Amino acid sequence: MTTPPHHHDRPAEPGSLRCPECGQPARPVPPHEWPLTGFAPRPGASHLDGTPLCPVYGPHGARPAEPVGAPARLTMWQAVRQSWLVHPEWTSADHLAWLDGEGYDTDLVDGDPDEVIGRWLAEHGRTARLIVPPTAADGRVYVVAGGDMVAVFANPDAAGTQRMVMEAAGLDTIASAMTPAQWDTARAILRAEHPHLVISDARPDVTGPTA
Repeated sequence: MTTPPHHHDRPAEPGSLRCPECGQPARPVPPHEWPLTGFAPRPGASHLDGTPLCPVYGPHGARPAEPVGAPARLTMWQAVRQSWLVHPEWTSADHLAWLDGEGYDTDLVDGDPDEVIGRWLAEHGRTARLIVPPTAADGRVYVVAGGDMVAVFANPDAAGTQRMVMEAAGLDTIASAMTPAQWDTARAILRAEHPHLVISDARPDVTGPTA
């Protein structure tokens, strides 16, 4: 069993605004005081205490940072499905520990959390077998692209979950299915035309990132 990770330090609630420099929550309201009135426009965002966001330095001097959005949080069902794809050996207790470490309130689950997550895991396993039978021989490659990352899967269910995770993080994504030969051609083109892309291949017969 792999020990579930724990991350207790969160700078802002998912889906909210935050200052990219200090990580503290921000609001889309101008600061209470602006010492550069008459010289520079008042910023449109501030920290929760009304002060300007932390300065960033550029060719024309310092300016308050622009707020950024923290990724929207997955639902507990989505989070369990994501962690199940990564750690299929985890038990219900492992998933509960992971959810707790990620700051989810499992007391909000309708029923006994251990039993509910057990049902979710059983359903995930059943639907995965229905979507991708062990004897499937078409060898399709399922590609999901968003931002500066391209992820490749042999399992359409895993690809769908990856797309859901990317979209929850605010990325515009595209997804497609192709033959291995088509993917080899597409990968060569991507590497040549977009060298900054990170291409991560999660197929079981491929080891590690491909770019």
